Amino acid sequence: MIFRPFLLKVDMAIGEVNAFIYGCEETKKAILIDAGKFDQRFADYARAEGLKLSTIFLTHDHGDHVAGAAECAEKFGATVIAGTEEPSGRKADRVVGHGDKVEVGHLVGRVVSTPGHTPYGISLVFPGMVFTGDALFAGSVGGTSSQENYAMQIEAIREHVLALPGDT
Repeated sequence: MIFRPFLLKVDMAIGEVNAFIYGCEETKKAILIDAGKFDQRFADYARAEGLKLSTIFLTHDHGDHVAGAAECAEKFGATVIAGTEEPSGRKADRVVGHGDKVEVGHLVGRVVSTPGHTPYGISLVFPGMVFTGDALFAGSVGGTSSQENYAMQIEAIREHVLALPGDT
């Protein structure tokens, strides 16, 4: 497994956001998760590791997670996958929902629905790894606009994230 986190400075008001590259060691195909902006470190890391960034996965449609998707897709020739049709002002190449599969070389991930922070929040589960975007923070959950959305988010996290094996 190839894995590298990136901390992006996206906006003075927001501050920082996480992005990740996850890839298949055999095929060298990789996925970029939450392209809040284009960052030259993505390209440098891909080049250094011999990776083909073939896919961009967006966990939700807030600007700090999607603003760089179009530029990254263009620079890497990547397909954009999202839970909504136009997450970054650019039509997603593939819209996915709960239970859909995402392949990265020989790695197969499963999309799980984690709405609440946004209506179309999704997370991506691979064996031993889950990418939740802003659905789940260290010690808390992403902000919601109502008690109803908060309850929905907590239920989704309990059902689809906390139920994963302990080594995830």
